[in-house]
Amino acid sequence: RPRLLTFLLAGIMSLSFIPAESAAALGLKVAPLQYKAVLKENEVQQGFIDVSNPSTQAVSVRTSVQAFRQIDDDGGLQFYDEGLVQAGIKPELETFELGPRQALRMYFSIDGRTLPEGDAYAAIFFTTEPTQPRNGVGQLVRVGTLLSIVNRTPGSRKAEVTAISLPLLQLSGTVEGTYGIKNTGPKDTGFYPTVRVSSWPGGKPRDIEGSLVFGGRERTNDFKYDTGLGIHLVEIGYGASKKSQWVIV
Repeated sequence: RPRLLTFLLAGIMSLSFIPAESAAALGLKVAPLQYKAVLKENEVQQGFIDVSNPSTQAVSVRTSVQAFRQIDDDGGLQFYDEGLVQAGIKPELETFELGPRQALRMYFSIDGRTLPEGDAYAAIFFTTEPTQPRNGVGQLVRVGTLLSIVNRTPGSRKAEVTAISLPLLQLSGTVEGTYGIKNTGPKDTGFYPTVRVSSWPGGKPRDIEGSLVFGGRERTNDFKYDTGLGIHLVEIGYGASKKSQWVIV
């Protein structure tokens, strides 16, 4: 399973600034946690994010947009203000209220006429404050959805497989392991490399999409592949770049 997103998918944008004794009293959830879009020339697309308040307190919510980039090989992200991204991604609402146990579907637009051509990576954030802070202590929760956008022409899609790691002895017909892949393109580009997994003898090739990786960064992904019983050479490939390993199944 791609590890993107142990960081990104496991409530990635759940950044909280709440006193420990109050953590259970205030919350906010969003779905989806990731949103992908491909825009044709001058196209404007609309998407939506479901925002829910599972807590027993009413909250006011403020929306915002920031661009992001990866800052390490573990998928860590840095968020920052970027004018064209903020102009091209517009939430339907700047602020709204959610009562206890209430939910809202908020629409947003992605304007390809404003966004820079190529890849754009951004987050729509929802920052909440309770309408009635307890004991005079303000509580704040920030959650968000990550947007991966290709506007007209995709950016660089260069990568190389750097490693494959499999236990030599596998106890079922499905082998499990990891592979490393590095984006060898410019550092301001990012994409989700799709690798091809195959085995010899037999083994039907299978394409697997990996984690988001920015230029100059390397990511490690988990994978599973059905080989059947016997001795097999398992191979991971991206274009001409390949790594392989023998396993006993």
